[in-house]
Amino acid sequence: MTAPVRFIPQDEEARRRIRGSLVETLFVEAGAGTGKTTSLVDRIVALVSTGTTTLDKIVAITFTRAAAAELRDRVRESLELAAAGTDLGEAEATRCRRGVGDLDQASIQTIDGFATSLLREKPLEAGLPPSFDVHDQISADLSFEETWSRWLDGAFEDPNLADPLSVAFSLGMTTANLRDLAKKLHENYDRVAGLALDEVAKPQPSSIDLLQERRAELDRLCGFSQKQDEDKLYVRVQEVLRHLSTTGDFSDDPAAAYRWLKRLPSLRVSRTGRQTDWDNDPDSGENACIAVRKVLEEANAEVESDFSAARTWALAEVLRALTSFVLDYAQERKRRGVAEFHDLLVWARDLLRDNIEVRDHFRGRFTHILVDEVQDTDPIQTEIAIYLAEEASAATPAEDRPRRWDRVRPERGKLFVVGDPKQSIYRFRRADVRQMARFQAHLDTVPVRLVQNFRSQRAVLDWVNFLFEQMMEGEGQADYHAVAHIWEASSSHALSPRVWSMGNNAGGTHINPVRWDEARHIAALLADIACGVWQVLDQEQTKSEGNEVYRRATLSDVCILMPRRTGLPALEVALEDAGVPHRLEGASLVF
Repeated sequence: MTAPVRFIPQDEEARRRIRGSLVETLFVEAGAGTGKTTSLVDRIVALVSTGTTTLDKIVAITFTRAAAAELRDRVRESLELAAAGTDLGEAEATRCRRGVGDLDQASIQTIDGFATSLLREKPLEAGLPPSFDVHDQISADLSFEETWSRWLDGAFEDPNLADPLSVAFSLGMTTANLRDLAKKLHENYDRVAGLALDEVAKPQPSSIDLLQERRAELDRLCGFSQKQDEDKLYVRVQEVLRHLSTTGDFSDDPAAAYRWLKRLPSLRVSRTGRQTDWDNDPDSGENACIAVRKVLEEANAEVESDFSAARTWALAEVLRALTSFVLDYAQERKRRGVAEFHDLLVWARDLLRDNIEVRDHFRGRFTHILVDEVQDTDPIQTEIAIYLAEEASAATPAEDRPRRWDRVRPERGKLFVVGDPKQSIYRFRRADVRQMARFQAHLDTVPVRLVQNFRSQRAVLDWVNFLFEQMMEGEGQADYHAVAHIWEASSSHALSPRVWSMGNNAGGTHINPVRWDEARHIAALLADIACGVWQVLDQEQTKSEGNEVYRRATLSDVCILMPRRTGLPALEVALEDAGVPHRLEGASLVF
């Protein structure tokens, strides 16, 4: 029996470059199913087998602990297979076997795990106690809430904050708003450190005096209303006049002045009242309706200006206080040796940025930095990788070394990053597609693109390429590069693998009947698959024979993906009514 011909990926040259060009800095763009992590594992195995470096000098960073554990297992498996195979010489195989033994010393970690290891090795240089604790998210949230409550209690008694907080609350701010703002600043405290807020003069509301000056004029103009209480503009003016009669002395209590203005009836009257229901003012010859509107609209502009000035001042003062709070809180955590996730990244970055001796220590320790899932990279993670990859001469004085990451030139071949810009959509911990683009631009290298998909058949990929080439356009979007298929799924059978479109837009305006109708159609389709002659590609037999082999589809080949749980009850009922056995994957949003 003739052995099947080995499949050669469409992007084989790119994959060969990843495995073989070990002195080159590479930025790899790889879509889902194209083997992102495989390319990183291949790079690690090549670095070890060629003797370019040893595994204990490699840093491999990925996004989650599960991904890090899987990456470690795949590196071990690949090294073992390479050592046991016949493709490598004895020297290379020996290096791979040594690599398996070095695996426990390898830094294959999440970014927070790696940052922790740096800080634990150099705690005093980082300004930390020799031993420090790392809080999980629940402990960190509880600690923040306790610290915030204490700060808030003190803030209400702080004479410097009394007026700003009173004015802010008068204008609609709540303690919940204040807490949310503090939380956001806390989560980004490294960005506000050193930020200088402009001084804003304390405002004095002028619209109250203006309204009092116009009070008599408004009262006089109301005498020209023909319908009086039956006229909406007349009624509004009377409400304003009654409110003006409650004015007090607000010179010592600006918050009371803004509360009084907030209770003022609306002065927006451009469409209120009809000119034909008002006489002309004999003093000016102008229709009194128009004259009243002008007075109120002028006063309204002055009120809005007062509110704007008050918001600017109060927010500036509140932000100044909250910034001090979050920075003091961060410093207190560092003094006590209690770290949150974000602290680990910030403190490790600061250590490498500010302490050249420590930077050089770790630069010498690690010869290669590999970053997986770079689309989820926090900007600080980028900085850490760049500092560790710095190309620097021993003759350069420490004071002349760059402290800004974007001025650090990476050593050639020391960095390898791989990710998918199309998946940079969730902004995990400040990651976004623009951050990925900045990283790539700084490396000054043309991306290596993996486009060979190993996961899906042609019918699916043609559909994906067709849709995404149209949708992924415009600012803030990643460039779309079409992915290639392995399996043609070119059977002439009427029910061979393909993308089917169901439904139409003629379902009425009520969603519930549409959901139930959709569920019944899906259930009927699955019942037909269960007893019909629908086809699927038999992947195992196809791979073993080298030719596409098809078999009848079964229900175990079916997965229903839903964007949300809302339509699930209708679908479950429909599947049960149709006698279609199913399993709900309750631990995730995949059903």
